[in-house]
Amino acid sequence: MKNTRQAAATVALIACAIGGAATAHAQTRPLEGWKPPAQREADPAKRIPPVSTPAPVARDATAPQARDAAAPRTSATGNPPAAPMIHAYEIPAPAPAPEARQAHVESRGGFFVGAKGGRGWVYDDVDQSTRELNAGYRWQAGSVTLIGIELARGELGAKTEDGFFVDDVDYASIGVNARFNFGRTSPVYALVRAGYWAAEEKGDDAMDVDGGYFGLGLGVDVNRHVNLGLTYTNYVYFDSYYWDAGYYEVNRADTLMLGAEVRF
Repeated sequence: MKNTRQAAATVALIACAIGGAATAHAQTRPLEGWKPPAQREADPAKRIPPVSTPAPVARDATAPQARDAAAPRTSATGNPPAAPMIHAYEIPAPAPAPEARQAHVESRGGFFVGAKGGRGWVYDDVDQSTRELNAGYRWQAGSVTLIGIELARGELGAKTEDGFFVDDVDYASIGVNARFNFGRTSPVYALVRAGYWAAEEKGDDAMDVDGGYFGLGLGVDVNRHVNLGLTYTNYVYFDSYYWDAGYYEVNRADTLMLGAEVRF
């Protein structure tokens, strides 16, 4: 009976030792987690193409601002921010160059009528009063140039000089003229005129003469329709007069007149 108890105790001791060893061996082995079953090939009709991942963008380490701008940001809700809004602005057209702005010049051409008065000389040292009416038309020939035609009718008044009486002279002319302003915006201009003229002296020994004339002038535009000017004109002709106890060859007459002109 004693032997049986000892044998039972020995078997129990051996069982406990084997159980403890098994427990220790189990604790030294790593725990294996649950693994999903191997993925099977999908149905060809239901295959989804793989999503390509964009290649990483190289960033310059020396540009922190660019690095921060390139880094993705999330909103307070954790969602990525919406795409930035692009504002389109209308770009104004470039201003025209000064030459282009001044390309359009107000036309100063048109009909004109003028009146002048001043002094005239048919004989040397004989100063006669003179007056003239003229009219015509000018065309714009450039930004500062006007070219036109003119008609004129004038008179040199009679005068007594050193006991001698000088008859008055009527004359008429037809010719061309040109005006040149000193700049596109300058009101000051120069005038050139030339043409044909004929004159008739009144009195008992009256005679008729004719020839050509040439004149220069300087004026200023008061506004678009009115201008003032001073004009010198030289009239050339060929004839002779009995003057101062002899024959005096008169081949020219001169006038210097100040006048006003109205343009339409």
